Amino acid sequence: MISAVQNRYDKLFDATFGRLGIAGLWDRFDRTILSSRQMLVRSDIVIALLLGLTGMLASIWAFSQTGRVPELHTIADLWMTADAPRYAENMVTTTDTTHHRTSVHPLFSILLFPFGTLLTALGADSLTAAKVLVVAAMAANVTMFSLTIRLLGLPRPLVGIFSLLFIASSAFMHWSGIVESYPFSCLSILVALFMMFRVNKAHWGWWVLVNVLTLGILITNWMFALIAMAVRLNLKQFVAITVSSFALVVCLAVIQNAIFEKAVLFFNPHTLTRETQYFQTSLAAEGLYHEGWRPSANLRSIYVTTVVGMPAYVVPEKFQRITTSNQNSTFPEGEIAPPIAAAAWVLLFLMGVWGAVRRKEMHLPMIGISLMLLFQSALHTIYGEVTSLYALNFLPLVVIVAACAWFAPLRQASVALACAVIVFGGMNNERRLQQYTDLAGCMAEIELVQRLQTWEIAKDEFLLEPEEYEALKVDLHGLCNTKTPS
Repeated sequence: MISAVQNRYDKLFDATFGRLGIAGLWDRFDRTILSSRQMLVRSDIVIALLLGLTGMLASIWAFSQTGRVPELHTIADLWMTADAPRYAENMVTTTDTTHHRTSVHPLFSILLFPFGTLLTALGADSLTAAKVLVVAAMAANVTMFSLTIRLLGLPRPLVGIFSLLFIASSAFMHWSGIVESYPFSCLSILVALFMMFRVNKAHWGWWVLVNVLTLGILITNWMFALIAMAVRLNLKQFVAITVSSFALVVCLAVIQNAIFEKAVLFFNPHTLTRETQYFQTSLAAEGLYHEGWRPSANLRSIYVTTVVGMPAYVVPEKFQRITTSNQNSTFPEGEIAPPIAAAAWVLLFLMGVWGAVRRKEMHLPMIGISLMLLFQSALHTIYGEVTSLYALNFLPLVVIVAACAWFAPLRQASVALACAVIVFGGMNNERRLQQYTDLAGCMAEIELVQRLQTWEIAKDEFLLEPEEYEALKVDLHGLCNTKTPS
């Protein structure tokens, strides 16, 4: 049966794509060099697991800090427009009415619900179950990251250093203590990156799994799987796996739609077009974007703030909502650590770019990394009101590039710069975490914020009269932005 289907597919491919010039161009690249490198050994696995344990402890610590403000998981938007209340419910119930975001997270509910249900069956409350899943995801992220950069060719001590940089980053520290979708999004990206760098040629079933994870967690993440496959597979395999994976995700989405209340089919064009409301260009044109569209601020958030955090402040959001942002903030006055960390990081990243160019045997996967970064940069110069919300999607890419600094001249300098980022960046990011938490706590104490943003009443978006909303903005700017130290 399988061989018959394979034969029919081969004939169909040869009659269509096989006749096009792209097939010969695609298959001209030498991919054998990627399977002739040193494989992972047991010690690499042990080191990765120990580093994953470190990531788990860091996530537990982050939750202990954000736990000072319980409202973070009951009131929306207190933390960089995070949807913490919704995701905390999505992971443990089928009846929650907020499963509608499966329009862009196609299989999120059906993939996470079994694990959340298991934890609640073992006695955990819904929020604790969601937190446990985030902690596990962050541990897995560090493990997968360390294995990936080991495959890149870094010595084991450097694997440890750059994994610690990964943990000390703003993205990791600030999003490992909040229930959100991005820890799982980051994991799906890292699985795709691991498969792209993997030494052995993987069975097609593994590639189908990568496609289901990336597309299932977030529609735009599918690009990571597609690029990774393009790096490792010939065109015939690429097309077959792409089509079959998409069909499988569609089938699972239909099942999910039947099980989960208010779930939405991701392939419905009508629901996808609604995402244009989150374009900064559209919001700015309608006068709804307080920050104003500044592509340079978005790019700074992707390439700098992802690793070295900036202070947060209160801003009014669209549809008369209130949120926190670090989109346009600058270094806090009187602090030495942030500028040192930022300067060290920028130099390290630039050295990494040069090292990636020099690493000839890894040119094909590094071209893949470059295409992923270009895609993310193009997407998030316009999409998303607070770019730091998506920081965990950028983090693996920028740190992998920085890790290539080891292959540039003056490699010892790259080690010194990485250590500087860990020390000074970690100090800065820990302070920013405390400030973000204090700011959220201040907002949570204001009764009108609770009225406006509690999920039970969020369906009524225009809750306040214009003069009442303006008074709220004055209160927030006058109280929280000045009361909370940067």
